[in-house]
Amino acid sequence: MDVLKHNLDELLESSTNYLLLQGPIGPFFTELSAWLKTFHKQVFKINFNSGDEAFYPNSIPQTFAYQGQLDQFDQYLRFFCHQHSIDAIICFGDTRAYHRIAKIVADKQKISFWVFEEGYFRPDYVTLEKNGVNDFSTLPRDANFFLKQALHCPLPPEQLKLAKGFISLATIAIKYYTKAYFNQDKYPDYQHHRILDLKYYIKLWLTSGIKRAYYYWQDRSFGKKVAAGKLGDFFLVPLQVYDDSQVRIHCDYESVDAFLKEILESFIYHAPSALNLIIKHHPMDRGFVDYGHVIKQYKTQYPAFKKRIFYVHDVPTPILLRKGKGMITLNSTSGISALLHRMPVLTLGRASYNFEGLTYQGNLHSFWHNKGLPEAKVFDAYRKYHLSKTQINGSFYSKVILRYPYNQ
Repeated sequence: MDVLKHNLDELLESSTNYLLLQGPIGPFFTELSAWLKTFHKQVFKINFNSGDEAFYPNSIPQTFAYQGQLDQFDQYLRFFCHQHSIDAIICFGDTRAYHRIAKIVADKQKISFWVFEEGYFRPDYVTLEKNGVNDFSTLPRDANFFLKQALHCPLPPEQLKLAKGFISLATIAIKYYTKAYFNQDKYPDYQHHRILDLKYYIKLWLTSGIKRAYYYWQDRSFGKKVAAGKLGDFFLVPLQVYDDSQVRIHCDYESVDAFLKEILESFIYHAPSALNLIIKHHPMDRGFVDYGHVIKQYKTQYPAFKKRIFYVHDVPTPILLRKGKGMITLNSTSGISALLHRMPVLTLGRASYNFEGLTYQGNLHSFWHNKGLPEAKVFDAYRKYHLSKTQINGSFYSKVILRYPYNQ
């Protein structure tokens, strides 16, 4: 029986000339490039702003600065790939404008297209998929596929604890955005996938720190109540970053705000009277937006729900997952964490893990009364497949384990 080959092995074995586009902030693409070169591969890199340069300097051989306009990138990339005989393009995230153009070019020129992303199984994994990630993943959304593939999966290597906390990410982010912000003249036509304003981020990071301190004791006390089982039965709604591509591209809601309002209205009119609702703010969104006013509006309009709807910020998610009776999410990977805890999950956006056997296939109004659980054998097969195929032990902001063969 053939053993499933990890994507990192396939990436290494299938190509000779690699082109790296934008990577995650931090040194990971520099480390990936050096690793590929140890196998005598040719590695090219295109930088799009000075933040990219900060971690992958233009002084590294075969590194190029793209200073043209977005609508000229297609032509530039087609010529570049032809000139350098590129047979694999690698990027981080497949929804950025430059990367979406690159995917089209890759398809037309029969170039393999590889996408890194944050881990599907967090916090100690990153994702590598061929053709696309999340809703753009080309993997079948079919339980039978994973059940069959799991038969070919080796035992996953031992998992190392490599993820670091907020400080590590913040330090890297400050360096990236400082360089990008103060050197915009070099890349005047660059279009970032988020706001590129250092003062904006400094203000919001400071706000985030203040809010974290403000909510600390309140969230700690709430977490203890949940852990002690004093909150009764509850459903969990983990909110996502307001400008995340999962929200902008992979769902039909115009905003997280609209998603939240639909859930609150459904809960008020359709949930059992003994059920509570916990809404968890995304930790990376703490300084950017606050949904307290939305929740307060519904509590004011429906006073009977004041003690049934809760809004928390930094209560550890595992505490909530161990006690919750269900989760409603757009398409967050926290849905996968919920499935790991055998918690029923409903996705209201487009998620690669949304299929029969894993997630609830009915509508929101009926989900409040759902008694079914995800099928353990399906989730176990799904997890085994991804840990053997798409997940790499590590964190972009500390260390990623690069080895060949990967499953050893």
